[in-house]
Amino acid sequence: MKIISRLVLIATLLFITACNPSPNPALTGTWMFTLTPADNPLLVIQAQADLTELGNNVTGTVTLSGTTFSCGNNATMSGVVKGNALTLELTQEQSSVTLTGQANQAFTSASGTYSAATGPCLENMGSGNWSAVLQ
Repeated sequence: MKIISRLVLIATLLFITACNPSPNPALTGTWMFTLTPADNPLLVIQAQADLTELGNNVTGTVTLSGTTFSCGNNATMSGVVKGNALTLELTQEQSSVTLTGQANQAFTSASGTYSAATGPCLENMGSGNWSAVLQ
């Protein structure tokens, strides 16, 4: 009888585990973004972002490098994650860059396209492609 009880318990635990998949991976962590302008691929921009995801919302601080920015090297990032789809906004003072793309299933890398809005700080970023890797 003990063996049957143990087998029932094991079968129940396996069933519960199979019916309750683990939650989606989070975007939380330090990410290294590489932005490559379409009109000048030699002016690659690096952005180290320390991101936190709560629910579907992402926020964090960013340090820019790779070119001279008229408003310094500090910025913020915010956005939304829906499944693996990402919509992020890199903001520095009155300037912003919108990044759209996809993360891989494990949320260890992502890529897409970006477009800079006009403004005094980030307008030299133009538009192009981006990729990111979790550090």
